[in-house]
Amino acid sequence: MKGLVFTLCSNNYLAHAATLGDSILKSDPAVKFIIGLVDKKDSTIDYGQFSDFEIIPCFELGYGEFDDMLNRYNIIEFNTAVKPFYFEYLFKKYPDIDHIYYIDPDIVLYQPIEILDREWGDSEIMLTPNLIYLTEKPSSGELASLRHGINNLGFIGLKRGEESMKLISWWKERLREHCRIDKCFGIFVDQKWIDLAPLFFSKIRTVKHPGWNMAWWNFSERKLIKTPEGWSVNDSETPLVFFHFSGYKPEKDLTTERWVSKEFDVEVGSPLAELYQDYKTRLLKWNYSALSKIKPSLAFYQAPNSIKHRVGKKLKSKMNNLIYRLFQV
Repeated sequence: MKGLVFTLCSNNYLAHAATLGDSILKSDPAVKFIIGLVDKKDSTIDYGQFSDFEIIPCFELGYGEFDDMLNRYNIIEFNTAVKPFYFEYLFKKYPDIDHIYYIDPDIVLYQPIEILDREWGDSEIMLTPNLIYLTEKPSSGELASLRHGINNLGFIGLKRGEESMKLISWWKERLREHCRIDKCFGIFVDQKWIDLAPLFFSKIRTVKHPGWNMAWWNFSERKLIKTPEGWSVNDSETPLVFFHFSGYKPEKDLTTERWVSKEFDVEVGSPLAELYQDYKTRLLKWNYSALSKIKPSLAFYQAPNSIKHRVGKKLKSKMNNLIYRLFQV
């Protein structure tokens, strides 16, 4: 086995996961690609169409704490909370595997996994920061990093070793109860926790390469270029390694729904427009139109929808905005 990559998703994101897997296996057929299904299998889905990939439903991992976590977390929180558990499970299941990559389902690889493998050196934890260049004025990407974490956990690599195993154990324990989307308390799912990792763990490799994890939050510092050889970033000599289509829905004319701003508009006929159109084609090939409409089979936590709850939520939001403005410099 050349390498192992896994992603996590519920049934409604299977077209995304298959698009990612397809992009990996197209250049590296020997790589093992696993879809961690954070859901129950749905009788309306033909899972045979994903026969090139291994699908492992989360409750087959054998972690008893998942029941309690499911009662606590919504679909996004639970999908991210199980990440270190999958790392632990896969390292045990495949003792001959030296390193494992987690990659979000809404990412496409444009280079072979070998490009990632070259970066390890003696490190055991591999991360990609949201931003890598200093700007004169505050950017949307900086503000997003302050809220969500300085690294994007759409990608993380772990190599078997003492430090990576310690990280998994530490991360698992925190995500049992504290993998929430609660920015008021400084928590954003599994991702914000990794801001603390350099305090407690060594052998961390932060890859500052503009072609790694290009996404809407770093458009301000990265320009996509189309070359005869493929896609590049900022200059023709720097290849696009992987692009993160976070928040993109092919049925809507937006690069992302996560942060609506003209800053992220894509110019018609530009390389970015072509890249997004290509991604849309790939998703549709994997039956996105039908799969994206499937309701999750797991009973994820649903926030109360009472009038009292909605009014309280609005008041909390207004109060947070007031506090933010009072303490702005």
